This record gives sequence, C-alpha cells and structure tokens, in this order.
Amino acid sequence: MKKFYEIIILSDRGKVKRFKITKFSLSLIKFLLFILFIIVIINLVAFFLNLNTLKILKENMELKSKLAEFKKIENEINEFRKVKKSLYLALGIDKTPKDSILYQSNNPDLVEQIDTPVGLPVSGIITQEHSNEHIGIDIALNKNSFVYSTAIGKVERIDSNEQFGLHVWISHNKNYKTLYAHLSKVLVNIGDSVKRGQVIGFSGTSGHSTGPHLHYEVWKENKPTDPLKTLLLSK
Repeated sequence: MKKFYEIIILSDRGKVKRFKITKFSLSLIKFLLFILFIIVIINLVAFFLNLNTLKILKENMELKSKLAEFKKIENEINEFRKVKKSLYLALGIDKTPKDSILYQSNNPDLVEQIDTPVGLPVSGIITQEHSNEHIGIDIALNKNSFVYSTAIGKVERIDSNEQFGLHVWISHNKNYKTLYAHLSKVLVNIGDSVKRGQVIGFSGTSGHSTGPHLHYEVWKENKPTDPLKTLLLSK
C-alpha cells in the first residue's frame, strides 16, 4: 500500500492548495538536494583552493622578481669591485703583496727548467688583451712589484724608448722571445742567463704609460703570439 504525504500551501488569495507526494518521490528529492549540497561544497572548496594556488603563484613570481633584482645588484657590485681594484692597481695604492708569483709547483726545480714561456710574469689585473693593434697584454699592478721571467733564457737586450720606456728582451728555446716593458728598474744584464721565476726587474710607469703596469709580449719565430695562450704548462 502506497503512502502519500499531503502538502498544504496557502496562496496569497486565501485559497488552500494541496499536493500529494509519494514516499519514494520525497526520498528522491532529498537525495537530489543532498547531491546538490555536495556539489556546492566541492565547488566552494575548489574555489578557495584555487585562490590559495593563485596566491602562492603570485608570491613565487614576486620572489623570482626580487631574486633577479638581487642577482643584478650582486653583478653590479662585483663589476664595481673589479673596476675599483683596477683603479687601485693603476694608482699604485693596492695593498696586495708585491712579491707573489702566479704559477708555482710542488717541484720548484721543474718549474725553473721550463724553457718556453708559461704563465704571466706578474700578479695583477689584465687591462688590455692581445689584438692585431696591441700585440701584447697590459697588466695593471703596484709600482715596483717584482717582474719574473716566464721561462729559462738569456737576456738579449735592455733598452729604453718613448714607447716602452725601460724594457727587457729575453730569448728562449724554440725561437721564443719575451718582452717586459715600462719597468722602473732592471736587475739583470745583457747576456745573463735567467731561470723561470727569476726576478728580472720592477714594474713602473716608464715610457708611454698612464699608470703602473707591465706590457708583456711573447714572440715565436719573429711573430707575435697571444701571451694568454701560454697560461697552462705544455707537455
């Protein structure tokens, strides 16, 4: 036997409207309302989750932007430090040790016996590299810093002119020659044999120079080569 529920609705005209509904229909309506309620809850949760995700994404973008700004500032600071050090070296007010040598070895005797130019003759900052118009390199450093021979060889010439100021030419094996220019003082004589790492003079500003630096050239078979290609020990 079916059960009916009677719904009485009062109209605005004073009339009474009656509706009858079965128990099954009422259960179905309750179920549909429950489903609708669940859908609303899920949508609300999804909405707030999306808001939180958007907030996190926005914060990440802001953090990335700030990180990029910090890196830019860091690069600018590093560049400023390089320029500052170059200026200090050029003005001769840098406080770094004057007697440091760039290339050392656990076997000093082996280093001294290198007969072709290897490494650089001074510790400093390279301010101008090798090119067709500038066949050597310029290294800024303190005035009166030690200048080292980059290979064993023989002092071929000591001279002074308007361009290079006081300078030294050293000949090495395999038709290599090296030039050390703008010196303030020379500690070797023409015809002297020198070892690699031996002090041959002091850096200065003689000749055409805007500040303390060493002009260094490497020649092979009477042709200039890039001194920076000799930084590593060759077999």
